[in-house]
Amino acid sequence: MAVTVKKLYKNSNFLYNMKLIAGHNGLNNLVQWVHIIEDDSVVSFLHGNELVFTAGILNKSKDWLLNFARKLKEVNASAFVVNLGPHTREIGEDVIDFCNRENLPLFTIPWETRMVDMTRDFCNRILNDVQMENDLSTTMKNIVFNIGDPDAQILQMERYGCQRDSKLCFISITISNLGKASFEDYEHEIKMVAEKIAKSMHELYISFIYQDSLVLALINYTDDEIEAFIKEFFENTGRKFKQFNIHMGISPNQPGLSSPNKRFEKATSAMKMACHLKEKYMYYDRLGIYKILYAVNDKEVLRSFYNETIGKLVAYDAQNHTKFTELLRIYLENNGSIQLVSEKLYVHRNTVLNHLKKIESITGINPLELEGRVNLYMGFYIKEIL
Repeated sequence: MAVTVKKLYKNSNFLYNMKLIAGHNGLNNLVQWVHIIEDDSVVSFLHGNELVFTAGILNKSKDWLLNFARKLKEVNASAFVVNLGPHTREIGEDVIDFCNRENLPLFTIPWETRMVDMTRDFCNRILNDVQMENDLSTTMKNIVFNIGDPDAQILQMERYGCQRDSKLCFISITISNLGKASFEDYEHEIKMVAEKIAKSMHELYISFIYQDSLVLALINYTDDEIEAFIKEFFENTGRKFKQFNIHMGISPNQPGLSSPNKRFEKATSAMKMACHLKEKYMYYDRLGIYKILYAVNDKEVLRSFYNETIGKLVAYDAQNHTKFTELLRIYLENNGSIQLVSEKLYVHRNTVLNHLKKIESITGINPLELEGRVNLYMGFYIKEIL
């Protein structure tokens, strides 16, 4: 968790005469800590997402500040502040151009402003924000999983500006093809991408980890903002995590902070369905028949139905090296048209008909009748979520 550059800059013009002179498009960069650095050789020790102060004490050459800015960008610094005075009297156009081009916010403060006062203030702000967001995350998890007194939890949320009738949407994010790696290995980077985008829209941000997924609780976001978040998230992760398949499930965006566990479950269900169907994201409201299937709490009921329908056919194919399941799926997807199946599989109509009769003998369900087709199709749907 972090604070945006924009939030730290707020009121700093008045308090410290801090002026933004370049990198305006980077104000939504996240800041996790603050450092004072005068020797550019130690820049490589930064972790990333830091705001850096310098007076340029070692600024003895024409290109020193530009090289300093380049090194900060290489380690993913969030922004930097130059204390103008005897060591650095002005900022060159080459530095300004670089910061504008790289979206690296560049600020100046007068020599009279004490960097030590600013760094102490900024660090306190970061710690306070992190504490608040940790409290919000813990409280939201307690509400979702019915831990503690729900009224007390809602009051805690209201103390941080979340009204009990606020709109709430859950988004659940996971990675499906991690191989030998774990979600925990990439958790921090995924969280930083999501947090930066979310905080560019609203300062209030709530997230927590649940079973190898990152869960976001977006409060008072409009439907358009949620769509914009999804689009920007996949644009960013598409560049940064090309090797991974990232999937997202989105719950309905509805008012009310009390009893949000159903929305949380819907986001998780939509995410699982996105994984099954190899889709980047899925809205729960657009799951169609899967909404009904995911609403069944007793999964043994679904498993039993599957075993009595498609399960018999899958087992027969495995034992006899046949492809009746594939033929049936094509038949059902083409509205029970024997002609279309014949054309797609390059077999005679009579062959298709004979195979369908064989499927009836295996499953005990007639695929030529409407009720039979419905039951068999339902079996395929259930297969996707088991």
